[in-house]
Amino acid sequence: MAGLEFQQKQIQSQIQIMSQKQIQALKLLAMNSKDLTEEIYKAAEENPALVITKDKSNWDGTKISSATASGEVASENFQAALEAKADERESLQEHLLSQLNAMRLGATEKTLCEKLIYNLDAKGFYILAPVSLLDKKNKLQTPGLLEKCIEIVRQLEPCGVCVANTEESLLVQAEQKENAPILAIFILDGKLKFLDPPRPEKVLQKIQEYLLEQKKLFANSQNEKYKNLNPVIQDVEKAIDFIRTLDPFPARNFSTKEIHFISPDVYVEKIQERFQENQIEDNIVTSGKNSWNVRLAKDNFPQVSINPEFLKLAKNNSKNSLSIKTEIKKAKDFLDTLEFRQNTLLRSCIEIVRTQTDFFLHGQGNLVPLRQQDIADKLKVHETTISRMANSKFLQCEWGLFNIKYFFTNAASKKNKTISQDKAMAELKKILNSSTGKKMSDKKLSEELEKLGIKIARRTVAKYRNKLNIDSSYNRQ
Repeated sequence: MAGLEFQQKQIQSQIQIMSQKQIQALKLLAMNSKDLTEEIYKAAEENPALVITKDKSNWDGTKISSATASGEVASENFQAALEAKADERESLQEHLLSQLNAMRLGATEKTLCEKLIYNLDAKGFYILAPVSLLDKKNKLQTPGLLEKCIEIVRQLEPCGVCVANTEESLLVQAEQKENAPILAIFILDGKLKFLDPPRPEKVLQKIQEYLLEQKKLFANSQNEKYKNLNPVIQDVEKAIDFIRTLDPFPARNFSTKEIHFISPDVYVEKIQERFQENQIEDNIVTSGKNSWNVRLAKDNFPQVSINPEFLKLAKNNSKNSLSIKTEIKKAKDFLDTLEFRQNTLLRSCIEIVRTQTDFFLHGQGNLVPLRQQDIADKLKVHETTISRMANSKFLQCEWGLFNIKYFFTNAASKKNKTISQDKAMAELKKILNSSTGKKMSDKKLSEELEKLGIKIARRTVAKYRNKLNIDSSYNRQ
């Protein structure tokens, strides 16, 4: 072929090849506590130079992240995964617990609320009678506190769970709606049979007969809430229409998968006053007069070290000393990767606390914009390292239990680089909650936010409103 020439060129390029140790370090960094525990046991089984020195005694019932690559679970579910698509929806318990963990509750209150949540079936109804959940040895767990905790759980979304049956679920939903007709609440309060059949004339007749009978039996002791009830056909029609808007099975949209629990990987605890502005001393973060201690939850996985017997054997000049030293070298590499994981997790969380001091002072709705790249720059590592660090890890503070990824949030807009989406959504929710009886459009909401120094477009307001599960002004009651 004319004009075709072959040329040899030498090109110099720089390629970074990760060592096996680096690959293992990144692998361990991305693991949650349960997967890490399994990896440690696997390493100890394969390498006799490693020995488990301490294992947590309270592993049973410990809260574990659902995002696990456990070989045991994988093998058990492999066939099912081939035959059907996995249910990736959030479970009812996971959804309720995520809201509960964001609330500021006392230890006894939180314990009872958790018991109530775990006691719910797939429909959101009680499995056992709530009173049976009380710990008789704990004097703080009283029937009065139990009632309070039931109300706390009922205030969570979806409305209508933590009840005995469908009728009670409908009543709870009605009582939490501001526009609920008093007659609808009256019917749902133990008289749902009046709606069989749901014909207004028949329902009205049953109600009038019931009220007349009650008046004869209990002349002056009728329920104050229903004392002046004197319905007409239009009231009945309105009540029936309202009841039809309620959901008899509010938990139907959640997964029925087995519940997995989560536990903190990092604790952030507020401590006594310190006076050095924005200083980090070991794992103490100080801002103004406020300080927090950031520490790892070391009991989440077994403690492992070099087998002392192997160290003794390595000193001998026996035939096997070379292979023994090789195993010890592998063991040390494994311990180094564990140390890298823990050090990266701790240093990252220290920087998160240092950046998000407003949140740790005041709670949700006070995050500032923070990218994973920002933490990576401070630690002088790659952004993917921070992404692996935050994977399936949880932080416990006085405001609740949070996924570490929660603390990374973008700016509300290009014009608001110092205000986070979290802050903007919190202010939006406050405006909507305070506008009782007013149907504010997204444009009006945008204007109200601008008065607070948060400049975002109407379509951005609509996006945030959808994230908050709030209808448009047209559909809002």
